[in-house]
Amino acid sequence: MEAADLKKFGLLMLALFVIAIITALTYIGMDYLKETACEQNQDDAHVYSDGTCQESSTNTTEVTLTSITKIGVVEAVIDIALGLLALVVVVAIFKVVVKTARGFGA
Repeated sequence: MEAADLKKFGLLMLALFVIAIITALTYIGMDYLKETACEQNQDDAHVYSDGTCQESSTNTTEVTLTSITKIGVVEAVIDIALGLLALVVVVAIFKVVVKTARGFGA
C-alpha cells in the first residue's frame, strides 16, 4: 500500500467515524427537541413519553403537534443525507482497497 493510499484510507475511515458520531447526535438531539416541543406548547399540559406526545401522565391519548411532525420530517431528511454520504465514503474505501489488492496481485 502506497503512502498516499494509506493516508486516503485513514482519512476515509475518519470521515466514516465522524458521520457515525453526527448520526448518533442527531438521534439523541431530535428526541430531546421533540420532547421540548411537546412539553412547551401553548397549554403546557402535554407529556412526551415512549416517543409520542400525550395529553398528560394519566391520560395517554396521543396528541399530534405540527412542530413534532415537522421535526420528524427534518430528522428523516438528515438521516437520508447522512446515509447517502456514508455510502459514498464506503464506496471510496472499497475503491482504495481494490486498488491495493490489484497492486498485491501484480
